[in-house]
Formats: sequence, structure tokens, C-alpha cells
Amino acid sequence: MIFEILDVDALGRIGKITVNNKEMLTPNLFPVVHPLKNVIPPFELKRFGAQGIFTNAYITFQSKELRENIIKRGIHSYLKFNGLIATDSGAFQQYMYNNNRFDINAEEIERFQEDINSDFPVILDIPVQLDDTHEIAKKKVFSTIERAKDNIKRRTNENCHWFGPIHGGKYLDLLNLSVSEMNKLDYDIYAIGGLVKAFIDYRFDLTLQILLTVKKSLIPNKPIHMFGLGLPQFFSLAVACGCDLMDSAAYILFAKQNRYFTLSTGTKTLDELKEFPCHCPICCEYSPTEIKKLDNKVCIELLAKHNLYLSFSELRTIRQAIREGNLWELVEQRIRSHPYLVNAFKVLTKYLDSFESQEKLYKNHGRLFGSSQSIYRPLIHRYISKIIKNYRVPENVKYLVILPELDVKGASSLTIQMWLNEINNNSLVLRESLHVVFISVFFGFIPLGLSNSFPMGQYESINVIKNYDLLYNESIKKAQIFINHFSKLYERCGVLIPKKYINQFGENTDFPKNNPIHGLDLILNSKFKSNYLKSDNITEILQFFIKNDLYTS
Repeated sequence: MIFEILDVDALGRIGKITVNNKEMLTPNLFPVVHPLKNVIPPFELKRFGAQGIFTNAYITFQSKELRENIIKRGIHSYLKFNGLIATDSGAFQQYMYNNNRFDINAEEIERFQEDINSDFPVILDIPVQLDDTHEIAKKKVFSTIERAKDNIKRRTNENCHWFGPIHGGKYLDLLNLSVSEMNKLDYDIYAIGGLVKAFIDYRFDLTLQILLTVKKSLIPNKPIHMFGLGLPQFFSLAVACGCDLMDSAAYILFAKQNRYFTLSTGTKTLDELKEFPCHCPICCEYSPTEIKKLDNKVCIELLAKHNLYLSFSELRTIRQAIREGNLWELVEQRIRSHPYLVNAFKVLTKYLDSFESQEKLYKNHGRLFGSSQSIYRPLIHRYISKIIKNYRVPENVKYLVILPELDVKGASSLTIQMWLNEINNNSLVLRESLHVVFISVFFGFIPLGLSNSFPMGQYESINVIKNYDLLYNESIKKAQIFINHFSKLYERCGVLIPKKYINQFGENTDFPKNNPIHGLDLILNSKFKSNYLKSDNITEILQFFIKNDLYTS
């Protein structure tokens, strides 16, 4: 198997898997199909965008007649699907029903998957349950690792590219143990198991914690698969955290409950809908009322098709967002569909170093900071780190001048242009002794010399809503980091707080009272004491700098 990484954004990546003369683009979804009965025949799934499907080898193995038929024909011919096929060993049934009495033998079921020429067979692992004690979970993890080692010894079909399951559930130490051991073994795809029940309970935070724990230590040149991940609203968040592949039967299971996928408002029942908010072929042809009047089997089929159309449409949207470097923007939009997704986003803030290490230095477009979650963007985390580690205040600087950032950035703003002209051409203080910085809602302090560089000079953002909201406080915290590190280099500090400014529409506007520049008093007074002044007049600030100074120009 060849896995080629084509592009990256956040921890998400566009990749191309080439195996057995077939290709699959990642991130991608394997729709789960039943080996015997399907509302939508497997061969039709390519119309929706499916490049691969997932089916259950255990169910077919139980019937001797069916087993022999599929061995003779091969799984691709039997299902009439010429794309990639992954097969589950039966461990999922064992997991979902917590039943250890399934009649499964690892050696037999794994050999069977080779006999039917599965592209991606899965070993007979032992999934960890959410309610397992640490001791029981540990035994399951070690048993799965031993089975993974045994599988390697037994392999005979070189066309089979095995999934190596990773387990540990909510026990992060066991996840790390599982990753450490599986890293040593020859598997083409690593798959995180035991997630479905957490997902059913909308425990998105736990799901992300598990994914990020695995991603942090897993060898990076292999795809990460997540078993049972089928809710489209969660796709972008999972991909941003490192998920490459997923499988799910949610499209059909939700349809059987008359549930309809949407991205903006979560899943809806048909009874809740007067109109379909989608333009897929199903939603363009039928109304909710018309579908409800149809035979139940037809109704399920149509809903399942819509759910598939939406799922693959979202994956295309995610891949395009990665290409454009806009995956973070997409995630921030999608998590608004459910409060639990917003809460789960908080997990990402614990892994900012991991995200920052993968963040591109430059992107083709400026950034849009459209929510309070934007403060956790890796590029902002990188900026704060770099300003402390790498930035050097220019030599001969004596005075710090703090200006507010306005709705138009830098010298493109008529008001800022006037301030800078006054500073640059003043006859009171040598220009080289003045260090000018802007206070930004998202970046804290931005030195004038960096104000045109990416991304500090190429972004648009929401405004602070009121004093001491999250954005306001975060801006002050970032400014304090700068002051704590550099304040000893300045003799005096002046803060310009204008009464009016010219906005982006050329209007003379009152300067907002909730701008973070108003919140710098406590920090600056503690560092500069009597050597600190705030004023609405630049000349007054410059005169303050030279007061009692031996040198004036």
C-alpha cells in the first residue's frame, strides 16, 4: 500500500491511498454495508462518492454455504463493488453487545478475510468498553496486541492490507501503551476502536481526547481510521484532530428512525421538517410531506440516500478547506450546530503545541477570526511563542508607544497613517528611540515592524462584545506576556486612546469603550509607575517622554 500525503491543515491531511490498483482520497468514509441485505445495493454507492465500503466478514462466515460462495467468487464480485473493501472480523458485534460468547476464532476469521481477498481486513481485536475497569481494559489491550503479533506470523495474502486496532478507551495510559506497541508492528492502517458508544452518547470530548492521544504518538506515515464515526457535523473536527478515515452505518441506521442529516442544526426527524434545507437529488425531488406518505421501505431508502449525499458532500468540503488552509474556519462553523461540539472543542486547547508544529508558515489567503474559539488558532499560539523567543526590540529604543489596532489594519487606515506620520516626522524625540506597537484583540501586541507580515497584517476578526468578555481578557493576557518580557528595555510608556477615528467606510466614528487598550492600566502602572501616560494626543505623549530628559531634539 502507498499512502501519499498531498496537503495538510491543522492535523488534517489530504492523502492518496493506492492499493491493489485502486485509489482512495483521504479524508474519506467507508459506508458500512450488510453482506446479505441492503436498502441501497453496494454497487450504487459509487454514485454518492464512495471509493470504499466496509462489510462484516463474521456474518458471512457463519453460513457455510455463503462462506464457500464468497471464497469462490471473492468479496468484490459478490458485493458487485469494484472499489476498496474493508472487512470487520466480528469484534464490533462483540463490542456493541458486550458478549464474549461469540463463536469466533481469530485464526479462522482472519484466514477467511484473506481467502475472500478483502483489501483491508481487520484482526480479531478485543475492544475496550467504556465501563471496563482499568484492570479489565489492560487485559484487553494486551490480548489485542498479542493477537496483532500472531496475525503478522500467519499472513499469506499479499493483497490484504491489515487494519491494526488501537484500544484503551478512556484510559489514556493504556492508549499510549497500545500505540507504543502497535507502532512496532507492520500494519498499513491504524484504527481506533471502542468509540461508538461514546459517540452515541454525544461524548465528543472523550472521542477527541482519545484521537489526539493516539495521534500524538502514532507513526505519522500511516492513515488513522476511526471505527463508527458517521455524524457529518463531527467530520471536520475529527479530521482537524488527525482522522484520515472512518466507517459508519449511521446513514442507514438514522434513516430507519426517520432521521435526516443536516450540518447546521444537527439531525432532524421528518416530522420536524416542512422543507428540506438541502439541494441533493432526493431533496430537490421530494418534500418531507411527500416522503412521509411513501412506503416505509422507500422512505428509508430516500433518507439514507440523502444522508449519504450530505456525508460525502461534507468530506469534499473538508478536503477543499484543507487545500485552501481554511479547515479551522470550517471547524468553527460546524461546531455551532450542537453545544456538545463546542464543549468538545475545548479539548483541542490542551494540544496547541501539537497543532502549532504542523501549522503552515504561510497560507494563500488572510485569516478570518469569526468566533471566540479563534483565539486558540495554532498560528496565534505560534505568534505568542515566537514573539518571546525570537523577537528582538530594535537597538537605541527608549520609549514604548502603544496604539490601538483599528478596523482597517496598519497604514491602510487613514487614522493610523496620520498617527504614524506624526510619530515619524516629530521634532521632539528621535524616531529611533520610539518603539511603536499595536494592541490587537487576537494577537496582543504587534510591533509596527511585524504589522504587515502574515498573519498579523492579513486577517479580519469579530470585535469584543463588552468589557471583560473572553476576547477582551485574552487580549490583555497576551499584552501582559509582552510587557513582562520586554518592559525593562523601555524608560517610559505612552498609550494613545483616541476619542474619534476614521473607520473603513470613511466615517468619523467614536472610539469604542470596550477596546482592550482600556484594560492596560493595571499592567502598565505596575511596570512603569510614574513613567506611564495615556492620552488622546500623540504630541502630549512625545512631550511626556522627553520631560526631565537631558536630550531633546
